[in-house]
Amino acid sequence: MDLSPATALLCFTFVDEIQDDKLLVEYENLLPAEELDRLGKFRFTEHRKRYLVGRALLRTTLAKYVGIGPDLITFSRGSHGRPFLPQSQHSGNLQFSLSYTDGLVAVAMISDKQIGSDIEHTGRQIDCLDIAHSYFTREEYQELKSLSEPRRRIRFFEFWTQKEAYVKARGLGLHLALDEVNFASSDTAKGPPLIFKKDSRYWQFRLLNPSVTHKAAVCIGAASKREIRIDYKKTVPLIGEDPLIIPME
Repeated sequence: MDLSPATALLCFTFVDEIQDDKLLVEYENLLPAEELDRLGKFRFTEHRKRYLVGRALLRTTLAKYVGIGPDLITFSRGSHGRPFLPQSQHSGNLQFSLSYTDGLVAVAMISDKQIGSDIEHTGRQIDCLDIAHSYFTREEYQELKSLSEPRRRIRFFEFWTQKEAYVKARGLGLHLALDEVNFASSDTAKGPPLIFKKDSRYWQFRLLNPSVTHKAAVCIGAASKREIRIDYKKTVPLIGEDPLIIPME
């Protein structure tokens, strides 16, 4: 199968919906030794399952486009640790981003463009203002400070997911600060995506609500302002997928 540069794919798997132990064993059989080793190091069952389902989702989604079995896929890493497919496994420039949070994993993919995604559970107990003061722009911090709960918490995760998606799309890891981009007063949850130009590329952002307790964001870097379409899927690895209609706010 081919993936168009004009269309991105975003697949979600709701971890708690997978209760078949035999299916989880099949997922383990897809993983190489190094991933199985990491799997065995998780202390808590829910973290172990989330990692397992995430790796299975990534491998089975990629397998549809690279033409080999999900258990045969190997990854290389860039200078800042970002994983990518070696050319020997795919002739095109297939880019992907894997995200985990409580109860949900997601994989974003596109051809010939940079892509990053992030998902967060909005019920996490955090000090929004303390984090924003340390890592966000002054404008974002002031906007959050002006809001009352629960809007402040929702807005915090709108900022956070977009920033993380941008960092992942750039592929620079900790070398890129979260305050490099500013989303204060931007209404990215409505209408066309937010697009801004930085370092000779146009960065497109979409905010999503995959569930009532989750926020998600996708960032795509392209050479032009042309809006990129995103197809959303609800996926159970090795079982099937269905189109997913996601409210933008």
